[in-house]
Amino acid sequence: MTVICFANIKGGVGKSSTAAHFIYWLVAIKKKKVIVVDADGQGSTSTWLESLELDIPIHRIIDPDRLAEEIPQLENRSDFLIVDNAGNLGDATRCTLLTAKIAVIPITPSGLDLMSAASAVKMVRQIQNARQGLPKAGIFVNRAIKNTKLLREAQEVITQLGITGFKQVIYQRQAIADCFLQKTTVWGMKGSQEAQEDYHKLFLEILRLAK
Repeated sequence: MTVICFANIKGGVGKSSTAAHFIYWLVAIKKKKVIVVDADGQGSTSTWLESLELDIPIHRIIDPDRLAEEIPQLENRSDFLIVDNAGNLGDATRCTLLTAKIAVIPITPSGLDLMSAASAVKMVRQIQNARQGLPKAGIFVNRAIKNTKLLREAQEVITQLGITGFKQVIYQRQAIADCFLQKTTVWGMKGSQEAQEDYHKLFLEILRLAK
């Protein structure tokens, strides 16, 4: 199994939204067997996935000791184990980074988020030094507006962080914002073809990083 975690130092960057869409894409479109660990006390990802009625095991675990113990026990039971972390770099997030093969870091194009991304990358690098390069890490811009200075600045910062910058940007779209309350994903929303294509391209990049 490949353990993929979504992490950042702060909330509100689209971490859970991206994780939920990635899990749906893996299960419903790529036909993969997936286990989910929701390590975020808010439980947004697990709540969203339960509303989609996907036939996948979901484990809500926020205790660092339980995460350290249970993730290795779960990781050989399916194709992918996806972990959505809390919006901080506490002990629970450290535990998942110590077991993950891939760390996905979403940021939004704002000064505060770019600063938080640097802190997240610093932690990832520390763990990579202890784990012979794992987890492989990738960062992408989420909720961006096309052709804006903020987007260009965010992309420039990513090139300076020293980890993989995913080429695909997830743009700010109403269809994505409405999905949670509609109990669906962009693949269940009318007029969301562009959002579907954006996610599809991003998720292919994540899987390539996992090889």
